[in-house]
Amino acid sequence: MGDACRQVPRWACFVLLATSAACTTAPASERRAETLTLISKDAQLAATLHLPEGTGPFPAAVLVHGSGRVGGARMVSTHGYPLLSMGVAVLAYDKRGVGRSTGEYTGIGPGNSERMFDLLATDALAGIDALSVRRDIDPARIGILGVSQAGWIAPLAVSRSPRVAFAILLSGPAVTVGEEIAYSRLAGEDPGSRPGLKDAEIAREFAAFKGPHGFDPAASIAAMPAPSLWILGERDRSLPVAETIANLERIKRSNKRSITVHVVKGANHGLRKATGEEPNFWPVIGGWLRDHGITKKGA
Repeated sequence: MGDACRQVPRWACFVLLATSAACTTAPASERRAETLTLISKDAQLAATLHLPEGTGPFPAAVLVHGSGRVGGARMVSTHGYPLLSMGVAVLAYDKRGVGRSTGEYTGIGPGNSERMFDLLATDALAGIDALSVRRDIDPARIGILGVSQAGWIAPLAVSRSPRVAFAILLSGPAVTVGEEIAYSRLAGEDPGSRPGLKDAEIAREFAAFKGPHGFDPAASIAAMPAPSLWILGERDRSLPVAETIANLERIKRSNKRSITVHVVKGANHGLRKATGEEPNFWPVIGGWLRDHGITKKGA
């Protein structure tokens, strides 16, 4: 995710992240789509707002990308349709420098992570701001759903805006950029990594990591006023799951934040099992949204 030298875009792990039905069948609400342009610093981001069936004002989620050259349409097909079926409007945009969006895209490593995440968080907040002034969107129920690298970006955005009502992170790391890169190389996730290391060896060498660290999400997670849900794969070989959970639990206790963690047993970074099985974690998301008053009971 964070390494500018990586050859395989990590978003590819999420192409099939949604359930089969969600991936293959666009809801009727696909017809209720509106193109927008988001202005964010030096970039104009091409975006599309999808509205669910029914009458608004609706809750809404801005979809925040993982690493790689990701367009908004891909984010909608893998993550937007399940939300639309729950009655949540979805705003997806082409990442800066990708598709129809202007601005410059660059890979991210420890050296440029502070600057780039600041910029990408600003892009996400441009989506929040655009939704907050619409009559068909409830300004009190606007949040973010992000994948992978968005585990760094979304908390930074949420910590900066009282307008964000919730955050849902799929396979998001709660460790530093350098730690995520070091772990994924040890675990065999990246090209040029050291394949075949046993879990005990990975843990021992990871514990000895001294840096460079780059961006550390702890401060922004601790500063998030909105509740967050973190969905993690038990067998994720891209990010250290145990350390991510430990950091989230520490922040939850120390800062009295509303942080919920759900681990998908046997799932990898793409939240799929090695057998190809697709665990359906969307009911967990649906229940969490209802419990926090974002969607209505029965949605």
